[in-house]
Amino acid sequence: MKIVVSKLFSLFLTLSALLLSTVVYCEPIAQPQPITRADPQQMLEQATDQLLDMARAARSYAEEDPERYYAEVSLVLDQVMDIQYFARGVMATYASSRRYKALQTDAERAAFRDRLARFETALKRVWMVKYADALLSFKGEGFELKKLATGDNSEDKMSIEQTVRDEDGKSYVFQYNLHQLKDGSWKIINVVVEGVNLGLTYRSQFAEAVESHQGDISYVVDHWVDIMIRDKSAAITGDGVGPA
Repeated sequence: MKIVVSKLFSLFLTLSALLLSTVVYCEPIAQPQPITRADPQQMLEQATDQLLDMARAARSYAEEDPERYYAEVSLVLDQVMDIQYFARGVMATYASSRRYKALQTDAERAAFRDRLARFETALKRVWMVKYADALLSFKGEGFELKKLATGDNSEDKMSIEQTVRDEDGKSYVFQYNLHQLKDGSWKIINVVVEGVNLGLTYRSQFAEAVESHQGDISYVVDHWVDIMIRDKSAAITGDGVGPA
């Protein structure tokens, strides 16, 4: 069971997009159908269908041209994931408005914004590699979605539960937390996989990394990909969630 959860955790650690503007592809990137984001449940259904179709098609070429596959997946995830919101949540106090307002100079504020942008890109890369790779081996037989009653009366927040069935008939539960943007569309801001809260897990890992590098936030941001992908099997340890 722990192996299965680790695989699923890796699958959903990478709900994000990858900036690959400098990569030259052997084949043109398939453009996905636009996803309807006015209805969060319909959005998740469309995104899941497209991602599974992409993974099935990519099994014939991903080994030779993985960046093409990553870019195709990113075009879908970019439509449904609020990476800036999630990145700020992972960095927590290191990206807070209070910290920003306490800065004294324009140069310090510019450096703050640049560091956050760099972390968004790094977070995208980590998610893309782990998510897309896991999709290739995942052979889901079906999924169901239902809206959850969260007790939150906010009209711009929602949680949707997705039950995924694998080829052996086993079921796994994922919870998507979403928020509504000013234009009325919805985006994912966090995912809980079989009870494992990805946002909180990443936040803990980021804080631990900053502490282990003597408070050097920029170092952790600039080395986040190495920190998180150097061991693909380390997303979950034998006793639960652990540092990468």
